[in-house]
Amino acid sequence: MTATRRTALGALAATLAAPALVRAAAIEQSAVEIIGVRDPQLGAQLAVADQFGLFKEQGLEVTIRWTQSAADTLTIMGGGSAAIGVGGSFTQVVFGGQKLPIRTITALADIAETQGFVLSPGVKLASPKELEGRRLAFTQGNSQVVLLAKLADMFGFDQSKITLVNMNQSEGVVAASKGDVHGLLGWQPNLFRLVAMGGTMYCTGGTLYTTGAPQVMPEDRKPLYNHSTLMATNEWIEGKPNTLAALLRALLKATSIINDDRARAMTALQRVLRVDAEALTVMVNANKYALGISPSLIASHKFQSEWAMNIKRIPAAPAPEDCFATRILELADPALVTWKPAA
Repeated sequence: MTATRRTALGALAATLAAPALVRAAAIEQSAVEIIGVRDPQLGAQLAVADQFGLFKEQGLEVTIRWTQSAADTLTIMGGGSAAIGVGGSFTQVVFGGQKLPIRTITALADIAETQGFVLSPGVKLASPKELEGRRLAFTQGNSQVVLLAKLADMFGFDQSKITLVNMNQSEGVVAASKGDVHGLLGWQPNLFRLVAMGGTMYCTGGTLYTTGAPQVMPEDRKPLYNHSTLMATNEWIEGKPNTLAALLRALLKATSIINDDRARAMTALQRVLRVDAEALTVMVNANKYALGISPSLIASHKFQSEWAMNIKRIPAAPAPEDCFATRILELADPALVTWKPAA
């Protein structure tokens, strides 16, 4: 082999290897810790990506700190003890309302269908107006109660004539099953558990069952808007964008598995999330898994901002421009960013 040919082959080998080297160099930090929530609304893609080695494919060593609810994310990220975490739209609203340097870098799923209202066993209503005079269980600080206001607007009844009884969700399921209250405002899997006891689904964030048959509402008339999201600190968004983009590429693959290979995904989800199989199936089927920063996500932000102000959780609604960072998702897949901040 001539020196010229050896030189040419060496140059070709270097060219072929270059993309891998550039990609590895582009990740600013391979070790990543994420605050996860052990439910299929907020934690599904994390669980699937972790179980199938999708983070490692992107050159990341990810540690997931599993918690029980988005309230834990509020405490941990709000206190500065973590840079990346999952939550709901309300989580970002609170961070934005407190002017904390934390932004949403993508939605994970539209979770409106997992929020809803179930009538207690034996309760039958000829129309929603018959909710007047009833007692309903709810959990204070959660936006499912807004469903009542939406139903009142749609069907012309007086929401103030309904008694709301504050209790945690498990207590609400028991109280409704025993007839101590006439229904439960809440979220999955609690709604499923009450239905399994003989309750009747009456309304979810995207569907009305007031006539006995499901009526899917158009996007601009949904009773409730909510998304699960992935958030990161400004320090990471500005200083480690390629690491975050690699994380999103792994979650995109996990989303594809959930949507296109459901049986395979369910095995991983049940192993990690520890939810019984029947309830897990109901919950996963109710979610619409998709990464993106879209007008639908912004609608959830505005809806949850109004609710947060109503309960005096924040003094003013944070502008979407102060709560969403599109740069990271644009690095992973620019087609998924269909909302842009105002100039």
